Amino acid sequence: MDEQTTSMTPLERLGASRRSFLALAGAGASAATLAACAGGGGGGGDDESDGGGSLAGENASEDNPLGVDAAAPVEAVIFDGGYGIAYAESAGEQYKEMYPDADVEVAGTVNIQPDLQPRFAGGNPPDVFDNSGAQKLAIDGLVQQLQDLGDLLAAPMVDGEGTVEENLLPGVTSPGMFSGKFLGMNYVYTVFALWYSAKEFEEKGWSVPQTWEELMALGETVKGEGRYLFSYGGQNASNYYQEMALSMAAKFGGPEVLKKIDKLEEGAFEQDAIVQAYDAMAEAVAAGYFEPGGEGIKHTDAQTSWVQGKSVFYPSGSWIENEQADVTPEGYAMTGAPVPSLDGSSMPHEAFHGTAAEQYFVPSGGNNPNGGAEFLRIMLSKEQGAKFAELTKAPSVVKDTVPEDGFGSTALASVNKMISDAGDNTFTYNFSDWYGLGSDSITSWTSFLKGDIDAATLRQQEQAMIDRVREDDAVTKFEVDS
Repeated sequence: MDEQTTSMTPLERLGASRRSFLALAGAGASAATLAACAGGGGGGGDDESDGGGSLAGENASEDNPLGVDAAAPVEAVIFDGGYGIAYAESAGEQYKEMYPDADVEVAGTVNIQPDLQPRFAGGNPPDVFDNSGAQKLAIDGLVQQLQDLGDLLAAPMVDGEGTVEENLLPGVTSPGMFSGKFLGMNYVYTVFALWYSAKEFEEKGWSVPQTWEELMALGETVKGEGRYLFSYGGQNASNYYQEMALSMAAKFGGPEVLKKIDKLEEGAFEQDAIVQAYDAMAEAVAAGYFEPGGEGIKHTDAQTSWVQGKSVFYPSGSWIENEQADVTPEGYAMTGAPVPSLDGSSMPHEAFHGTAAEQYFVPSGGNNPNGGAEFLRIMLSKEQGAKFAELTKAPSVVKDTVPEDGFGSTALASVNKMISDAGDNTFTYNFSDWYGLGSDSITSWTSFLKGDIDAATLRQQEQAMIDRVREDDAVTKFEVDS
């Protein structure tokens, strides 16, 4: 989750992370399929980008499935952002316990590209690294130097039953697929939700709206208190409400609604599901349910206004608790819920937008790629997945590693419940991230939320936005599964 850097909003940073990962397009690459489920960023790669071969070799055994040299040192470089590096240090300690003769180095940095690019050029990359932050490595031209991690997915868990892949949440391997090879392991699972204070709802006897009609009815109650349903940061994050509207549309018409936008189809923003979702948002704008002045502030200011009680709901990813920790009142009980459903929705209310982020790679030309992959296998254990969640209040991609109480975090507990309740009913979209359309979306949505344009105009602007990409022959287009 790239919201850890301060130069971009969380959605922009998550998108930037995926854009770097997909930068192979500049080399004429074709993106792998993006599954319409949790974790769905597509990968790409040219025909010659095979990455490293199989990890298993003469040292491989039932107890050592990745063929690790027990005495070889291993080096991990971790992006030292909002998650810190304590979780990786914990994995390093476990590595040392499993291989006492190995020297284990876990280093943190915020300068991934400046620190690692010279090392790749010099043939001395680390054994595993976290490609995250504002200064991440572009993958264009680098894929041939990345290890195929198929053996990691097929390896047995360090603890628990089954293989590593069998213990991952649905869809989280999709972002790491390049031309049919698994080269990148995303580690953090991001859930997009509608966030609120469970304390306030309990005190006032309110129920969390499950339908749009229920939400609008609550809006009248809130308006009677001189407050607002929503706050927004129009300078850099009004497209959080685009995410909310597209999630409502996907729940109404199914994930294929979003696939049509990812495919840059003509008329994609005139699908009935999109029209209904955008018209619903226009209803909230016309009713005065958005806090005025949002066009002039950033997302952090809007979020502060929200937790201080000027508004009731805020749509965002599951990074929100950590991002607002310094200003959230004690006892607020921040909690996430699925966005409300439109009448006649085809997906269950529990469905949500989920995706995997924080991308880890093992350089095939490192001194110890087997050790790098083993480091990831340890990170993907039940023990370390739980440790990550406890330390960061965010879920990893490992299933069943967050207790019901979320280690005391109401936000994490609610995310855990959403994941459990949704099952396979998750979806994602990628057009904005793939083609760098975040700034265009922000401009349009800020005008819309301010009341300067109506829903029809907003849809026209967004359709024109993807039409320009489709008609630009200089832009490599990404493939989308039908």
